[in-house]
Amino acid sequence: MSNFPSGCLALVLCFPLLAASQQIPAPAVSDENIGAQLSEDLGLGFTLRTSPGPDTSLGFVQLDVTVTDKSGKPVKGLGVMDFTLLDNGQPQKIVSFRAFDGTTAKPNPPVEVILVMDSINLSDAQFFEVEKSVDKFLRRNGGNLFQPVSVYLLSSEGLLVTPWPTTDGNLLATEIARKSELRPVLVNKVISYEDVPFTYHEKSPNRNRLSLNALGMVVLAERQTPGRKLLLWLSGGWPVQSNESVAFEKSFDWITEFSTRMREAHIELFSLNAWTPQVQGQDLLYLNYLPGVKSAREANPPNMALEVLALQSGGRIVDASDGFSGEIEKLAADANAFYAITFDPPRADFPDEYHELNMKLGKPELEARTRTGYYDQPSFFDQPYQAAERVTVEQLEQKLEADHHGSDSELAAELTAMELTERMSGSQLTQLKTGLRGAKSQAALAALADASAFLNSPPATVPSLAPPDLATQRQMLAKTVDYLSKTIPKLPDFFATRTTTRYRETEQKDQQILVWKTAVGDRSLRKADTSIASVTYRNGYEVVDDGIAKGKKPKREETSLNTKGTFGPILNTVTQDAARSELAWRRWEEGAGGMRAVFRYAVPQAKSHYEQTYCCLFDSNGNVVLKRMSGYHGEIMIDPESGAILRITVEADWPPRMPVLRSDIMVQYGQQTIGGNTYICPVRSVSYWRGRREVSVHEWGQSFRVYGPFETMLDDVTFTDYHLFRGEARILTGYDPPPEEKSPDPAPTQPAQH
Repeated sequence: MSNFPSGCLALVLCFPLLAASQQIPAPAVSDENIGAQLSEDLGLGFTLRTSPGPDTSLGFVQLDVTVTDKSGKPVKGLGVMDFTLLDNGQPQKIVSFRAFDGTTAKPNPPVEVILVMDSINLSDAQFFEVEKSVDKFLRRNGGNLFQPVSVYLLSSEGLLVTPWPTTDGNLLATEIARKSELRPVLVNKVISYEDVPFTYHEKSPNRNRLSLNALGMVVLAERQTPGRKLLLWLSGGWPVQSNESVAFEKSFDWITEFSTRMREAHIELFSLNAWTPQVQGQDLLYLNYLPGVKSAREANPPNMALEVLALQSGGRIVDASDGFSGEIEKLAADANAFYAITFDPPRADFPDEYHELNMKLGKPELEARTRTGYYDQPSFFDQPYQAAERVTVEQLEQKLEADHHGSDSELAAELTAMELTERMSGSQLTQLKTGLRGAKSQAALAALADASAFLNSPPATVPSLAPPDLATQRQMLAKTVDYLSKTIPKLPDFFATRTTTRYRETEQKDQQILVWKTAVGDRSLRKADTSIASVTYRNGYEVVDDGIAKGKKPKREETSLNTKGTFGPILNTVTQDAARSELAWRRWEEGAGGMRAVFRYAVPQAKSHYEQTYCCLFDSNGNVVLKRMSGYHGEIMIDPESGAILRITVEADWPPRMPVLRSDIMVQYGQQTIGGNTYICPVRSVSYWRGRREVSVHEWGQSFRVYGPFETMLDDVTFTDYHLFRGEARILTGYDPPPEEKSPDPAPTQPAQH
């Protein structure tokens, strides 16, 4: 049983209608969990399964913190009480804390060391010295490296990288020497290295653009792999004069992107330089630009100097005048001693809200080094749509009766701005839709009703009857279990027409840079498209045939809902899970055919068979599908006389910090005639999903996907035109097979005579 975005909603299975045989008893009983007794009495049992998922114990913002003493040596053995995290000067709760000492407690994956050999910002003689130093570092200790190492080579021809991180220094040295072993990083389509005339010069403006684009490409490449990384840039950096001829109208965008993507990639940037700048005072220019940039008005190219980005990332400026290889080895040797701290940021009032970070230690003689700030976004938290008016079903009926003069579009807009406070039944929806003439207002009313499918019923539909006693409740549920276990195998083969109407939020057309940072514009649900398909149930399997589909289908790149097993496994699965967990009486409810018994249930994750799948998170391959068993709760409405299930809801219980807030299913059943017999079949279902939107972002010549604001998707499915599935065979007389089907003439026994 699963419910996840990607594809279409497919729900099918029906059950023969059992004859009513008993009257509803009415003795009183307390609200008691009867699941454990049912599990034993009815013989329900199964094997639990598990699926991987993200670590929800981590806060949204993750920091890698290095603590050193006055001599610069790493300090180990500290606890969470030794740290105080200040966010804009205010103490922030630490959500998770892990200490790595590099010996007994090692990070997994291990810290990666990334070397960037920068020939763009060095003369030929300087770059030759870097090449020798890197080769010396890689071949030390017989080529056995402390950490996995990757090497990038930046030149006027582009950006190359070694095939993969490795601790085999000799292999890396050989690959770098051959250069043919290196692979190109994605060619930059914004600023092509081939299109920019380049010769080394101290004040060349091209170096700024090419260097920053290369850094961005490295960050995006390393963002796809987990774990902490030390990025060692082997040069003094690039020109940072604010009056240079290079256009930097997107400086603030790039500043926020570098900060965010380096934080996501767990990158600490280090500047290793062995040469004193020829311009007096150039080595101290970066000090004026260390504070975080809070707005586009403050942004300048010097804010993206190598030294500035390094210190803001938690890295350092390293004097390598005594030799690159020794400094690289020191940084690599200490890389595994650090502290991983996470926290949840406060809610942001506007996009790119800069927050200064300060890590205080209980021991003043120690120094903590980590990121100096981050950009908080409204999209880090849900921004739910606030309806203009909340109404009951009765109030909605009164409004529709009084509204006879507005146009279809005006009425649809009015309905779209409403929100129901109680559940609208299918019969009420049908009745109200008949009074609406326009297609737009009918669609808006259906979306309004579907969104209420998981709310409580109106008080008028809940009679003030005493609940049945425990023995009677068990009898009801025993009939339901018997109904499911004995009648499903006798189902006939059939096919039906499935109509799916999809409701989505209004598409955002704002600038890309804002789309992932905040929810803007109208976010009410509107009809997106409708499709019709045939569903066949044969030999216990259901198949959706889109070959006969009519109407507009969702685009392939659009996110859609796909619910599997909703009409088959959902009933047995929920019943068994609930019986082993918490199952209790809820209420009586009036239905079209009499009183209905409603039970509530709650299933924890440990006992769940509800598999939630969500695409996509990000890993070394770009995207990864999240799969996890989710706890869930809901209601089961049954006919107390036959045990038939008439309505069921499944509402997933998502833990905090997940990309999904809601993933709910409602299925409604009714009587259908198939081949002259009456069955209880699915007539309508609703799937409601709210989770993070995925947004494609284009920076530094590359496109990549990030999480955007939360969005709501809703699918309404109806099943009609149930028919028996029969096969036919006929014998045709006078049938002459085509030439390719005729048998060849027998081979002659002797040569043919002419």
